[in-house]
Amino acid sequence: MKKTLLIGLTAFICYAGSVMAQLQPGVKYVGATINFNGYNQNSDFGYNNNNIKSNLISINPSLQFGKFIKENRMIGIGLGTNIILVNGKTLSSNVVYHGRTTNVAYSLSPYIRHYKSLSPKWAVFLNSSVVLTYSHNKSSGNQLPTTKTDGYAGGIQLTPGISYWITPRFALESDLNFLSLAAGYQSLWGEKNMYFNSAVTSDLTRSFSVRAAWYLQKQ
Repeated sequence: MKKTLLIGLTAFICYAGSVMAQLQPGVKYVGATINFNGYNQNSDFGYNNNNIKSNLISINPSLQFGKFIKENRMIGIGLGTNIILVNGKTLSSNVVYHGRTTNVAYSLSPYIRHYKSLSPKWAVFLNSSVVLTYSHNKSSGNQLPTTKTDGYAGGIQLTPGISYWITPRFALESDLNFLSLAAGYQSLWGEKNMYFNSAVTSDLTRSFSVRAAWYLQKQ
């Protein structure tokens, strides 16, 4: 079903239509996104005063730069960082265990984006990108040795989205990640594998990411 919807959207975007001023050759593009996520958990088991406390913070800022080379067609590059901090504390049989994990990932994404205008303020788009990622993971604790691992991933991704212009130069955009398709290879945490369709997620904050975008037109 998702593949059918994406194919249908691709055909719709490729169909020739009216061109908005923001989508003409020479217009430059800058997009910025930052997502926050996290939780705090405290669990008591009522046996030998066992208790587990944990918290997670995830920060994901990204930037996109582009330029329209044809009507409704833009090329560009995306830069992203994903920082995840996890802290844990376990009390078991009066012994306290502390642990901390830090994961930092950097991504580079050259892309081509095709637009289809729906009205003077609305447009849909399809983003085709190559995604390259490098990650560094560090884990430490008072009862365990410090470990460090590096990983990488590379693949291609198709992501549809929608843009709404608040002013002729400024728009809010949403990537429809729940419809995206992805395939590639990754080597993370000692495991190597091929992946397909890994962009599927039930997390609403990842399904609908909102981006602030500036379309810098020539005067």
